[in-house]
Amino acid sequence: MNRRENSLVRIILFCGLLGMTIASYSQSPTYPLTFGLYGGITASQVNGDSYTGFNRIGMNTGGFVNQYIVSDIYWQAELKYVIRGVYQGPGDYDPTLFRSTYHYLELPLSTHYLYDDKFLVEMGISPEVLLATSYEDENGKLNPSSYPENRTFGMSVFIGFGYWFSPTMGVNLRYTNSALPFREPEEWNNPQYKGYFHNVVSLSLTYRFKRNKQ
Repeated sequence: MNRRENSLVRIILFCGLLGMTIASYSQSPTYPLTFGLYGGITASQVNGDSYTGFNRIGMNTGGFVNQYIVSDIYWQAELKYVIRGVYQGPGDYDPTLFRSTYHYLELPLSTHYLYDDKFLVEMGISPEVLLATSYEDENGKLNPSSYPENRTFGMSVFIGFGYWFSPTMGVNLRYTNSALPFREPEEWNNPQYKGYFHNVVSLSLTYRFKRNKQ
């Protein structure tokens, strides 16, 4: 494990300890903890390669805990599984196909602003662990060892918008971008690129078990 990965491990551990510390001191009778689940679809691409477009359709699912800091602002911690990647399908003049799949476990930590108990704006950071990868072309599965090594640990940043259409059900649109490259650049890369970065747009349906505020 190199120095950068060691730093990422420390960041992830720090964020985990911070989340547990917040939870342990969050037994406020005015603003109780709220728990919930969510799931939905993702559309993703990779900045730094030769493919364009949010063509890789995947999924995301997870759970969260949150608590108000003041009447309209709250913190949230999540545990999330997400599929990212790249997809380039065959066209009229190009019969080739390429699909890459990256399975990640994320630990998003964020701050949310809620207006009128319905309209939501969020932003945060997300330490992440790469669980598995796969690649395939028009002939089938490819050997992952033939591709450059991906980093096991990473970090993303995100911003999102949401709407609660009932006390327990809502919808969320989130854009996530790698804060650090998940893979080093290759020799053929344009000099403007500093590596490979995930870009992900996710649309999720959210359920919370009780209202945040009493």
